[in-house]
Amino acid sequence: MKKINFAIGLHFHQPVDNFDHVFKDAYEKSYKPFIEALEQYPEIKVTLHYSGSLLEWIEANRPELLKRIANLVANGQVEMMTGGFYEPILCVIPRRDAIGQISMMTEYIRNKFHAGAEGMWLTERIWEPHLPSILHEAGVKYLIIDDIHFRYAGLPEDELYGYYSTEDEGKVVYLFPSSERLRYSIPFREVHETIDYLHSIATEEGDRVLVYGDDGEKFGLWPGTYNWVYNQKWLERFFDALRKESSWINLTTIGDISKNVRSHGRVYIPTASYREMMEWALPPESGGHFEDVLREVRDSGKDRYYAPFLRGGFWRNFLEKYPESNNMHKKMFRVSNKVAELTEGVKGISLDPLTPRPLDPYIYIGKCVARKGEGLPPNIYEAYAELWRGQVNCPYWHGVFGGLYLGHLRAAVYRHLIGAEKIADKTKYGKNKWITAENFDFDCDGSDELLITTPDLSFVIDTHKGGMITELDYRPASFNLLNTLARRPETYHKRIFAQGSGGRSGGEPLSIHDITTSKEADLHLYLHYDSYRRGMLIDHLFGEGTTLDNVIQNRYEDLGGFPWTPYTSSVKEIKNGKVIILEGEGLIHGIKISITKDIKIDNVSPDMEVNYTIRRLSGEPIDLWFGPEFNFAMLDGRSDFCRYYTEGSYLEDTCQMSRGESKDISSFGIENKLISTNIALSFSNVCNLWRFPIETVSQSESGFEKEYQSSVLIPHWKFHLEEGEEWGVRIGLSFRQL
Repeated sequence: MKKINFAIGLHFHQPVDNFDHVFKDAYEKSYKPFIEALEQYPEIKVTLHYSGSLLEWIEANRPELLKRIANLVANGQVEMMTGGFYEPILCVIPRRDAIGQISMMTEYIRNKFHAGAEGMWLTERIWEPHLPSILHEAGVKYLIIDDIHFRYAGLPEDELYGYYSTEDEGKVVYLFPSSERLRYSIPFREVHETIDYLHSIATEEGDRVLVYGDDGEKFGLWPGTYNWVYNQKWLERFFDALRKESSWINLTTIGDISKNVRSHGRVYIPTASYREMMEWALPPESGGHFEDVLREVRDSGKDRYYAPFLRGGFWRNFLEKYPESNNMHKKMFRVSNKVAELTEGVKGISLDPLTPRPLDPYIYIGKCVARKGEGLPPNIYEAYAELWRGQVNCPYWHGVFGGLYLGHLRAAVYRHLIGAEKIADKTKYGKNKWITAENFDFDCDGSDELLITTPDLSFVIDTHKGGMITELDYRPASFNLLNTLARRPETYHKRIFAQGSGGRSGGEPLSIHDITTSKEADLHLYLHYDSYRRGMLIDHLFGEGTTLDNVIQNRYEDLGGFPWTPYTSSVKEIKNGKVIILEGEGLIHGIKISITKDIKIDNVSPDMEVNYTIRRLSGEPIDLWFGPEFNFAMLDGRSDFCRYYTEGSYLEDTCQMSRGESKDISSFGIENKLISTNIALSFSNVCNLWRFPIETVSQSESGFEKEYQSSVLIPHWKFHLEEGEEWGVRIGLSFRQL
C-alpha cells in the first residue's frame, strides 16, 4: 500500500495593539472553533504557533482557551512552535533582539503549556542566509518555509517531499518545505482534492513527507471562510477524511517527522519569502511588468516549469518603497541600541541562576521578560518589553493586508518604541533637564539628518529634502504626531477600474489573493499621488491661480522646488535650549530666493517656535505666495473626539475629514481626545489657512478601501519683495496633554 507522512502547521496572529473588536471577532470565528474542532478529533495531530501579542490577549481576555490548548499538548495531539514573541521579521532586527524574542516565546510555552518548543514559525517565511546561526543559538532545531524557497535553490519538485539541513557558521537547523499547492486549496477547495493530491505523491516506501503550513485565520476569519469552514462543515469533512484514510496517511507533527524520518541532506536557500510577498516588494512599475510576465507564462501553460526562475523583489525593498517604513525601522534600531546600553554592567544579567553554565545574555533577558520581569531590574524589563512590541512586523510592509497603511498599527509601533526610549533616557539622565542634537545618517540614504531630543520632544529633520521634519514625537503621549503616509501609486490600483464580483459559484470562498472588490464606491476619485513625503515645515511657494482643490490633488505649481531642495543646517546654543538654523535657495523665473527657518526649542517645555525669513537675493521685484505645510496624524479623522478650533472657538465642521479655508486668523488648533493631546499654532502675521485630510487607497484582505492618514494644515501669506527686502513670520507650536 502506498503511504505518506502528512504534517499540518498553523500560525495564528494578531498585530500588537490591534483593535479589541478585531481580536474578539477572530476569537469567535477562528481561534475558538478551531480548537473545539480539534477536541472532537483526538486522532488529528497538528503543530500550532500563536504569536505573543495574540497569546497575551487570550491570557487576559479568554484564558480558558490557553487551558484547552494545554490539554491538547498534554495529550500529544498538539505540538507548539516557538518564534519571535511579538512576530518580528527576524532578519531585519538586531541579532540580540531576535535571540531574546525567540527565548521569550520558548519560555512562555514552557510556562503556559508545560512543553518544550524545538520548531519555529518564521514570520512571513522571510528567509536570509544568515538566519541559521541566530536560530541555532536561540535553541531552534527546525522551521517551515515555502517549497518555492527550495525551488529557487534549484531543487526539482520531486525532491521537495522531505526536509533538509542548512547552516551558517557551522550552526545547523532543519528546513521543511510547505506546499504552495495546499496553501491555495486548503480550505478553499473541496476536501477530496487534497486527499487526491496526497494519494498522487504517496509511495510504496512511505518515506515521503508533505507539510502544509499556513495562516490559521484561513479557518474562519478570512472573508467567506467562517460559513464554509464551520457552517458548511468543511473542517469536519476534512478531519473525517484524514481519519478515514489513516491507513495510508500518517498524520503527524513536524517535530515527530524530524525524529523519525531522515533528512534529505544539505541545502542552501537564497533570500526569499512566499511568492506573493516578493511580488508586493517590487516598485509599482516593476510590479506591473512582473504581473504581465506571470500572465504570459500562465497563458503558455508552463507556469510550474518557469516558477523557480521567476521571482519578485526582496523584502528589504519595502524600506525603500516606503520611506515611512524605513523611518520606523531605523527608529527601532536606534532605540534598540539605547536599550542595549541599559544591560551593560548589570550584575548577573548574563548568567541564568537555574543553570550552571553562562547563557547568552539575551536568552536570559528573553526568559526573564517571559516571566514578567522576574530576575531583571524593572527598568530593563519594561524597556525590553516595549522595544520588542515595537518590532512587530505588520506595520512595516504592505501587500494584501492593510499593514503599513493602517495608521493605528504604525501608531502602536511608535508608542512602544517611544516608551522604550523614554525608559532608556530616564535611566541615563534622571530628573535632569537635557537636550541633544545629533547629526548622522539616520535613514541610511547617504546624507545626514539632524535629530533633536528633549524630555518632551524628539524630532528628525531631513536637511537634504527641504529641511522638513519627518518625525515629531510628543513624548508625554508616546505619540509620533507626523505618523502619516504619502499617497503613492500601487500596482493594484489599476484593478480598481476592473473589479470582480468577489465570489465563486459552488459556495467555495475566494482566497484573499483573488479578491478584487471595493468596500466603497468611486475609490478611483481618490487616487491622487504625492510628489514628496508628507511631514512638517514643508515649504511651498505657490504659483498664481493655485486653489485648495489643486493642492489636495497635488496638481499645482510649486515654485523654486523648495520641498526637494537641500537645506544647510547649523545649531546654536541658547539658555536652556538650542536654535536649529535651516536655509535653502531656489530660482523662480530667474530670481534667486532664499528661505531661512529657525527652530527654537528648550528643555523645560514641549513648545517650539519657528521663525521664517524669506529674502530676494537677486533679480527683479517679485510677488510671492508662501505656505509651510503641517501633517498631523490624528488616528481617526472621522471621530467626534477630534476637533479643529480657531481663535478660541470650535469650527462648526469639527471633523478632521473636513476640508476648507479659515480666513484672517492668528491661531489654529487641534484637540484630540483619542491621544489626549492638544496642538496649538499661533502666527505673528494674520493668515488664511487651508485644511484637508490625506486619504490613501489601499487593499486589505476584504477588498479595496480608503484610509485616513493625516490632517494637513497650510497657513499661507501673499507678499511683495523689492530689492533688498525680506519678509518674515513667527509660528508658535504648543503641545499639551488633555
